[in-house]
Amino acid sequence: MSVPGDPLSQILTFAGVQTAASTGLEASGGWAVRVGSLPTLKCNAIRYGECWLEASGQRWHLRAGDCFLVAPGLPFVMATDLLCPPRPAEDVFVGCETLPFARLDADVGLEFRCLGGRMELPPAATLLIEALPPVTVIPADSAAAGRIGWLLDRLEEESRAGAPGGAAMTAQIMQMVFIELLRALPERESGGWLAALSDPRIGPAIVAIHRTPGHDWRLENLAAISHLSRSQFAARFRAAVGRAPIDYLLHWRMVLAQRALARPGASVAVIAAELGYASESAFGVAFRRVTGTSPRRATRATA
Repeated sequence: MSVPGDPLSQILTFAGVQTAASTGLEASGGWAVRVGSLPTLKCNAIRYGECWLEASGQRWHLRAGDCFLVAPGLPFVMATDLLCPPRPAEDVFVGCETLPFARLDADVGLEFRCLGGRMELPPAATLLIEALPPVTVIPADSAAAGRIGWLLDRLEEESRAGAPGGAAMTAQIMQMVFIELLRALPERESGGWLAALSDPRIGPAIVAIHRTPGHDWRLENLAAISHLSRSQFAARFRAAVGRAPIDYLLHWRMVLAQRALARPGASVAVIAAELGYASESAFGVAFRRVTGTSPRRATRATA
């Protein structure tokens, strides 16, 4: 089996990751909004004005052009006045689901506007989920923020135009925004899977695993690609990615297996062979270890 594309594109495609634009916020005066724990990756970009972001016991002062990512499951507060009791986001945005912006007029004061979006990360996107820091702020003076700003200009144009296909267009633009944010993570973080893709030693081994997952990969093969000894490669890979190389290979194979088993008429024997397993039983043991169920049961569940 040969899988086209780079590892990040493959994860976004094969894991079934979906993105959508959220209703933005326009506000004035002193206010605070609390966003509860959500199962999605959240992003926001400050388009006008400034505010505070508070999450995980830390605070960031954000200005126009700054963007941030918040990992799934992490609540956060956005505010111009952190002394204000925060209003639940569900109260602020109620009834605004089809509008480009919710309006919060707390008092006379500086105007504020932000745009946001969400990315649904299903369990098959574990490799990406594990790479996400709790919060990442992309400053306005970075190249990534400049590109994101241009994309958000297009998104606002689409939202105002109301043209046919507008919802599909905004979803595609928001996916590009998230990709820009994810690409920027290695610049802001010192470790993790995304940073490992740019590692001149570890990155080529990850690419090789992703492109030909059915190959009979051994530790020595992957170490040779990285121009390291077996022990050096194993230690560096685990430190960078958070998994042993062969365990990483196993999990990537199972992402592909789950997608393949969901297709009508899927053959467990064929999928096992394509992913490098000598028998259905060996494939079944590996599949159950990662997913907790059997390949045939997974096939029936999607029938």
